[in-house]
Amino acid sequence: MYKISLALLTVGAMVLGAGSPAAATTARTRITIDRHASGLFPFEPPYGEPGVTYPATSVTASARHCPAGIVLMSASLVQDGLPTLWATSGHGAGEIVCDGGTVELGMAFARITPAVHPGRATAHFSLRDANTGEVFAESTRTVRIPC
Repeated sequence: MYKISLALLTVGAMVLGAGSPAAATTARTRITIDRHASGLFPFEPPYGEPGVTYPATSVTASARHCPAGIVLMSASLVQDGLPTLWATSGHGAGEIVCDGGTVELGMAFARITPAVHPGRATAHFSLRDANTGEVFAESTRTVRIPC
């Protein structure tokens, strides 16, 4: 009786120590930025002069194994060593909802002067936990803005 109980306790401890199979195979979040940005399009800043537009471009990416829940997305674009602004007027533009699978990311960028132009630029995306700020993934890539 004693040997059977000890054997059951040992097996139970091994099962509990191993954890669940899902936890053991959780894949790391990975961001892949597309090589090409969108062509330039006119952007009218929400608080700018009405009718005045500036060239903007959009950069897209995909995040695999994005943790389920609300995730904060940060995106930036640097061209000619100068930063750009987000070309959006949407409240909560940096918040995305993930389901544990693949999610598409995207952000438009503009700069007043000097304006964004066709050529090379450096895009950066990162995903963070909305509550703790923990970084799930980051990626940087040189992208091409077409003519």
